[in-house]
Amino acid sequence: MEIRQLKYFIVVAEEGNISRAAARLHISQPPLTRHIQNLEETLGFQVFRRTTSGVELTQAGALLLEHARDIKAHVELASQQAKRVAAGQYGRIDIGVYGTAMLEVVPRILQRFSASHPGVELALQSAPIAPQIDALRHGRILAMFDRFAAESHDIAIELIHREAIMVALHEDHPLAAGPSLRIPQLKGQAMIGELGRVHQRSQHLFQRHGFLPDITQYAADMVSSAILAANGFGIAFVPRSVMRMRLPGLVCLPLEDEPEAFMPLHIGYRRNETNPLLHELLRTAREFRAEHGGEA
Repeated sequence: MEIRQLKYFIVVAEEGNISRAAARLHISQPPLTRHIQNLEETLGFQVFRRTTSGVELTQAGALLLEHARDIKAHVELASQQAKRVAAGQYGRIDIGVYGTAMLEVVPRILQRFSASHPGVELALQSAPIAPQIDALRHGRILAMFDRFAAESHDIAIELIHREAIMVALHEDHPLAAGPSLRIPQLKGQAMIGELGRVHQRSQHLFQRHGFLPDITQYAADMVSSAILAANGFGIAFVPRSVMRMRLPGLVCLPLEDEPEAFMPLHIGYRRNETNPLLHELLRTAREFRAEHGGEA
């Protein structure tokens, strides 16, 4: 039994006349008659009785009509949903995120994406960079947002945003009174260092002024750095979005005359990924970058 035969059967049943059904289907009468005959041969019973004015359903045909309409509706729904999946408008995206990346820019990008793709479910997976890369390579996530991810032979990395670095310190700190700070003012101050690439980047800013920071505390991430600074354990470099956390006692001041004082935000994905949902997400992220010039 073919889907086309069921569609023809439904129209004939609704019209009660082969000629009218053929006109509605935009085919000639003989092929339509053959389709109905083939359907009856396949089923092994008659679905129509011939009358002087056309055809009418047999009892078996009436039952078949109920199921045929359900089948037709399910096929149409499946076709529509498959088209939406192919167009990147339906399905699920698992996304890797971590730390301060979720404080401002990523939510704005994902909210925009959800508004234009209401049929797509977003599932966020929070993990440090190494597990994220592993999850990306093994298909457990489709994309990831990270500040310091590096490209590789199988992972592509695109810059989406550059966020200004702020100096985070306790409100009672002597340097907290000014509107901004310069790197030389931090010489000899107790600093909170961070592990990995973040620490390397902050050290580069100090090296440009001929000295290294006096690291007295280390934190695993920038959220932890901000919490330590808010409690008076030292001065930390954080992205401007940390201010959204509104930590009691925390003051965040901009750095003056430091054009390189920014933290990047990247989106990472598999280079050979063909999932249309990824390309829709990338399009949204790139639109955001274009509108905001990559900076905030």
